[in-house]
Amino acid sequence: MATRTAKKKSSPLRFVISIVIEPDADGYYAYCPALKGLHTCGATEGEAIENAKNAATAYIRSLIKHGDPIPVGLVMNGEPDHVGRRRSQRQHVIVAAV
Repeated sequence: MATRTAKKKSSPLRFVISIVIEPDADGYYAYCPALKGLHTCGATEGEAIENAKNAATAYIRSLIKHGDPIPVGLVMNGEPDHVGRRRSQRQHVIVAAV
């Protein structure tokens, strides 16, 4: 009789990413400097963050699926790295990719 071995469920990969949130005319604008092209928005700051987290998860999953390298971005302790941008705020969030 064949025996089955239970597959060990692996933990999802977790990434800490930096998201910059700025007030916009229609709400809030959010982008991730480490993930080129990741720009989103939301009616509230919380919605913009949630949309950015969802977009970052999809972005990283796509990189993994296609065998592309995952960019390494530096986390800057919440200090803004864009001189001249007014009232921008940086959030560090954890996203699970797989």
